[in-house]
Amino acid sequence: MKLSPVLLSHSQASLGYHFKNKSFLVEALTHKSFCILENKSTPDNERFEFLGDAILGLVMAEQLMDLFPTENEGLLSKKRASLINQETLAEKALGMKLGDFLILGPGEKAQGSHLKPRILASAFEAVIGAIYLDSQFDTIKKWINAEFKNDISHIKPDMEFEKDYKTRLQELSYKIKIGTPIYELVSTSGPSHDPEFLVALKIGNQEKARALGKSKKNAEQKAAQIFMDELSVQINNENKKMVQNQKVKLGKINVKSRKL
Repeated sequence: MKLSPVLLSHSQASLGYHFKNKSFLVEALTHKSFCILENKSTPDNERFEFLGDAILGLVMAEQLMDLFPTENEGLLSKKRASLINQETLAEKALGMKLGDFLILGPGEKAQGSHLKPRILASAFEAVIGAIYLDSQFDTIKKWINAEFKNDISHIKPDMEFEKDYKTRLQELSYKIKIGTPIYELVSTSGPSHDPEFLVALKIGNQEKARALGKSKKNAEQKAAQIFMDELSVQINNENKKMVQNQKVKLGKINVKSRKL
């Protein structure tokens, strides 16, 4: 498979890196759905993804160890996981319009898979592997550090990594017995390089919250947060009523005691 000179030029401009060996870039952008359709000898991007994942993990680990020299392995691992996850990588891929250049089979194209977070995140890691093979470690290290500069700046030594809102809502729903939260994709809007996903959160057949996000997962987290906040207010109000009722009861008991 070959990309047209125009697409090659545009994709490299979006990545901020120009390949000496253009076949590395083509392989990094080739999804397995296309290879299955063509023939078994056509390489897909999974090997490059494997390599890119390892390189990205190493670069981020080195960055975090330099920034937080006294933190233990557990805290460093949590910080790295907050930086390297499907949602973050997919958003970075969207930011550089990587989905516009993906080589997909017709079935995946029809499903709009160039916008799927899983496929975008995999392609992002594959590109990392491709740049490394086309250059050297220092080059890809600088590229990664530039891409994650803003993300790294928001990581603080005392940062707490609580359970995500979806997990917390799931646990709270079970505890107060209101039913299992279900997330449904309502719509996708915006240009292909910068889509927005609208997700509805339902308990049973009743919609509880809606939220927009740059990925389906991000929208689900926002919807869960909105409903969690509403539940917290309800629970606090109910607790206040219980306390007030108890005070009223105690007051009546004290009045009776004084009369006696």
